[in-house]
Amino acid sequence: MSVFFKKAERKNAKLRLALAGPTGAGKTLGALLIAKGIGGKIAVADTENSSAELYDDVVEFEHANIQPPYTPEKFIEAIHAAEKAGFDTLILDSITHEWSGVGGCLEIVDKLSSTTFKGNSWGAWSQATPRHRKFIDAMLQSSVNIIVTMRSKMDTVQVDAGNGKKKVEKVGMKAEQRDGIEYEFTTVLDITHGDNFAIATKDRTGLFAQPERISEQTGIK
Repeated sequence: MSVFFKKAERKNAKLRLALAGPTGAGKTLGALLIAKGIGGKIAVADTENSSAELYDDVVEFEHANIQPPYTPEKFIEAIHAAEKAGFDTLILDSITHEWSGVGGCLEIVDKLSSTTFKGNSWGAWSQATPRHRKFIDAMLQSSVNIIVTMRSKMDTVQVDAGNGKKKVEKVGMKAEQRDGIEYEFTTVLDITHGDNFAIATKDRTGLFAQPERISEQTGIK
């Protein structure tokens, strides 16, 4: 097989964007606004009991309600369906379910450990990890832009409210997905609870040097 090179063009790269944050941070709406700004047909694969449809008055999109078990294969199926249907952007809301949801990777390992592998979790991971990897590969190789949301474990911190007073704020912590998941994306934005500001923890676009509130303009730029 021959190998051919051609001049690289930024416009040929498809977006792989992750939005992480605690419940109520605005991940779903943020993903939809970014997709609207990018333009084209939008699809949402929704694991959150059709909650994305609450925003049909803000953004026009097509919707699929994904039911448990949340196996890696079910997410792969959603990606391939979006490609086949000719969508420009697919939102996976959320991929936390593929990891820690009902029928997700952690449950797959627990079940295999207690049955097939008789308590040997290492053996169980030898089957679960390739299935998870196929899901990641399906995202990376997809012909459409992909935006995913991930839940973060919530914590509270005391911050300075001025005048010598303190206030308690909810903050997101580590995203609920496999360790290292952030390396798979072009950009990872952590969304703060309350003011809904996006802070880049990884950014290969060069667009998120400063925190910003997500809007349609985010997708346009």
